Amino acid sequence: MLNIIASPYSYNSNAEKIVKRIVSFLKSEKVDYSVFFSPDLNSLETNVKQLVVDGETEFVVVGDDPILNLFINSIKDLSKIKLGIVPIGGEDDFAECLGVSFNPIQAIKDILEKNVETVDYLVVNDSKAINNILIGASAEIYEIYNQYKIKNSITRAYVTRQNAAKFEGIELTFYSRNKQPQTEIIFELSISNGGLKKGKNVSPLANVKDGLFNFNYASVSEKNDKKKYLAMFNKGNQIYDEKTKQFWINNLKIFSPNKKIKAIVDGKLNTYEELNISIVENGLKIYKK
Repeated sequence: MLNIIASPYSYNSNAEKIVKRIVSFLKSEKVDYSVFFSPDLNSLETNVKQLVVDGETEFVVVGDDPILNLFINSIKDLSKIKLGIVPIGGEDDFAECLGVSFNPIQAIKDILEKNVETVDYLVVNDSKAINNILIGASAEIYEIYNQYKIKNSITRAYVTRQNAAKFEGIELTFYSRNKQPQTEIIFELSISNGGLKKGKNVSPLANVKDGLFNFNYASVSEKNDKKKYLAMFNKGNQIYDEKTKQFWINNLKIFSPNKKIKAIVDGKLNTYEELNISIVENGLKIYKK
């Protein structure tokens, strides 16, 4: 039976409207389903954990990257779970990477075909992540942006213009297995399973089915170059810039002298003392056309 997990209304008011459309369609097709609405994110997590305890294995998440992140971190053993995704018009970058339809009825039709594909996911310290991790200017700007009452593309562009050149960079030491540690002042850094961030192709060479993540970073010191680099980064063009260093690896450790690393993980800003990142190849079973 399909267990439909709806994003809380307080998180995205569009989710419940989408669920009602899906339910109407499922009724017309006489498909067995259950729907779970949650007043908040904590309740959503509790619902998912209880469903897994009850032996449920088929889920449809009506949500975006942060909701998907919460969902997969509510489940200890993802190998037992099959997941369908219905986007909600938020930060649906992972769904877009997978080619999921943004039409809710088409998305649920595709899920009902029950075709399963396996894709990779990231492990970040003790948590899981589906899409990508950004450190550096993007994280600093995102923190400032979150302090604004009005959040939209205009506000985001304004905050970027005002703050991109001010960011001096962050000193990081990083290494992957069997490699020597490197220490650099990083302006922008991305670790990508999926390559999109807010619909922008920050890592066009990322691939969710190759057992590797795309790791690229740059040190940019000149103020005039910083805005230019971020503009390139938001289009994925930084991979062609000589400042960018790029690798395909399956593990990475990152340290900072002050033990304070701001990172956007699946659309949510967190602060870490250090980061230990790896990838689980074919670890997530997705209902996908």
